[in-house]
Amino acid sequence: MPTKIASLHFFISTLHENTLYPTATFFGNTSSWRLFHFLSLSACSKSKHHLILRFIKSSKVEYTNLMMQSTGQLAVIATPIGNLGDLSPRAARMLQNADILACEDTRVTRKLLSLTGLRTSAKFMPYHDHNGKLMRPKLLAAMSAGNLVALVSDAGTPLVSDPGYKLVAACHDAGIDVITIPGPSAVLAALSAAGLPSNRFLFAGFVPNSQKAASTAFREFTALPITTIWFESPRRLGATLQLMYEEFGDRLAVVARELTKLHENFHRDSLKLLKNFYAKSVAPKGEIVILISGANERNNEFDEIKLISMLREEMQATSLRDAVQTVTQVSGQPRKKIYSLAIDLNSEGKKKN
Repeated sequence: MPTKIASLHFFISTLHENTLYPTATFFGNTSSWRLFHFLSLSACSKSKHHLILRFIKSSKVEYTNLMMQSTGQLAVIATPIGNLGDLSPRAARMLQNADILACEDTRVTRKLLSLTGLRTSAKFMPYHDHNGKLMRPKLLAAMSAGNLVALVSDAGTPLVSDPGYKLVAACHDAGIDVITIPGPSAVLAALSAAGLPSNRFLFAGFVPNSQKAASTAFREFTALPITTIWFESPRRLGATLQLMYEEFGDRLAVVARELTKLHENFHRDSLKLLKNFYAKSVAPKGEIVILISGANERNNEFDEIKLISMLREEMQATSLRDAVQTVTQVSGQPRKKIYSLAIDLNSEGKKKN
């Protein structure tokens, strides 16, 4: 049997024996794909080429245009955020067949491959915010030379609060194909199980470190009638919820943690009760996602003139503190806003006296 025919026969036999990740058995990288493509077509007459191509496409094989191109591709691959079972077969094949793995942290990616039993001959290259300017030209050159580069973050979907968008933009500018291998995302996982309106939402990223910057960020979205989603660290959760209560008012919210893991939890309650609960409890473990319901029609009924009128009436009968509490509860407006208006009213009253 000629060498080319023998190679093709061996591939077909191997393919039928391995139904989960057929490419893992026979191919280590993109170069092997190109070799098989050449062998299979050159081993048969031109009249049989369409049969070979039909076989490749119908088999459980990741058949991409990369085999037919002179330039490579960038594959943006989502990886598990906790449960290893969430790594899709397609993502697994891409991780194995890539020539280069551009990783947020190469140690994390190596551990993922080890835990999932995946083998690769790919070159590991770190790619993150601190070295992006240096690494982008190298990765672009590699793709221009025909290599398949897989971009992965430590967990979840790259570019969602992770490095990578400049590399993706650079690929588009250079005419290099970018493909997506979708999968786990903490944002969508939290939203899907939170029980808050999901027809429109806004992911705002990580809560800023400083209190002043966080307050400013929250204030941008208080009037929006959409669910807002935030990432936060466990140790700052109590303080952040307090600040959110002051800026957003008492709205329905959800604290989601340990997504897809054994102790996954969704704590759904008003911001007031949530901030009280986490102020007294020990800081929880795991990654935190906070979701806040949007401003509703009831919130928008109370403009500043009406709020001042309500405060003036309440302050004539009760203390400033009690007046602020009552108006905040009735209007659903942020306590910080109501308190500021009450202070202004109180100052005006003292001047008149």
